[in-house]
Amino acid sequence: IYPKKKYENQKMLKLNSDLLSLLEGYFGQGEYEANVSQRANDKLTGARKRNQDKLYSKLIGELERLYKQDYNQSGEYYYKKYQIENNIFDLINDNEKKNTKLEIETSINVEKISDNLDYFYITEKLKLYCTLLSWKKMYKLNIDLDHMENVEQTAMMEKYKDIPSIQLYLSMKNTYTQDDDSHYYSLRDIMKQNIHLFPDEEVREIYSTAINYCISKVNKGLFEQELLTLYQEGLGRNVFTYSGNIAPTTFRNIVILALRLKQENWADHFISEYEHFLEEKNRINAVHFSKARLEFYKKNFGKTLQLLNNVTFEDVWYTLGTKTIQISCFYELKEQDALESLLQSFSSYLRREKTLTQDRKETYKKLAKFILELIKINPKNKDSLLKLKDKINDSGSVASKPWLIEKVDELIEGKVKY
Repeated sequence: IYPKKKYENQKMLKLNSDLLSLLEGYFGQGEYEANVSQRANDKLTGARKRNQDKLYSKLIGELERLYKQDYNQSGEYYYKKYQIENNIFDLINDNEKKNTKLEIETSINVEKISDNLDYFYITEKLKLYCTLLSWKKMYKLNIDLDHMENVEQTAMMEKYKDIPSIQLYLSMKNTYTQDDDSHYYSLRDIMKQNIHLFPDEEVREIYSTAINYCISKVNKGLFEQELLTLYQEGLGRNVFTYSGNIAPTTFRNIVILALRLKQENWADHFISEYEHFLEEKNRINAVHFSKARLEFYKKNFGKTLQLLNNVTFEDVWYTLGTKTIQISCFYELKEQDALESLLQSFSSYLRREKTLTQDRKETYKKLAKFILELIKINPKNKDSLLKLKDKINDSGSVASKPWLIEKVDELIEGKVKY
């Protein structure tokens, strides 16, 4: 930049600081340029402050046209309406003070301005509360919001029944705080009718709320098909792609759920269609693990083990998932020595692993315990098999529980002998 000048550290630091300021200004200007309604409103404000009467009608017409074209009806939508109508109201006020006549076709009044401010406030307050409730599901937070009871009571008034954003966030709040499926179905009805009215960032949060509610039900053996439907809808709306990437956890969960519902062809298509959305550093593990699950459900146990050999244990989840599938494969292939050896090493791993909660450890310990009982039981002893099935059913959370019960049932029905 300065080829003939001697390097000066202070000058270099100043140049870097100035460059960073320009970059920050560029980001801000980019957002401003993209916000057409805000720019139009600011133009009217600027014209009013400079007494440019001849521009008023043109700028008001531009604002009204943008307002009618705006599909977004989140809280921001009502804030824009408030700003626009308040700006025009100030314009009328200014002209009345100067005793000049301004021809405006739109009827403006204080009540209308106030209503839009209320719509914005109630929507944003409920939205913020939903965010806080979602955090409280994951973290211990001693935080609450003031006046929420009044906000909720206001939101339920007849006046607000036709405001999609208020009713949607009210339903979201209820799904977080009340274990009542009617609130979930209310949320789903509003989503089906109005999801197109919300920006992408809010659509992601809305789907996340619905999905988390379904996951809580899936853990109780319910709502599995409903959850897959949500995932399929979300994929169609690009809900799960952030900066062009899909999270490996989401990718794996979708495959697992589809296979649980015996939709192997759809799961296969999903893996092929969406694997390139995974970041390169996550792709190999997520794809090989998901394909291994697919082959397991197709009962190609040898191929399953081959694919699992390509999975690296980069986190606890992959370790647990891989070991669990390997245990199932060795059982299916009647590889008893390999199975017993794996169960022994797996039990040692569970004892040593410090990142797992005791409850999570127990889930996998029970799998190992019941598999050992299953391979040592006399297949002809129906009473023992029935008792084992009852123990599994009564043991709460057990890894691979449906598969375990299926294997016991096969022995009870004499379909297979171990």
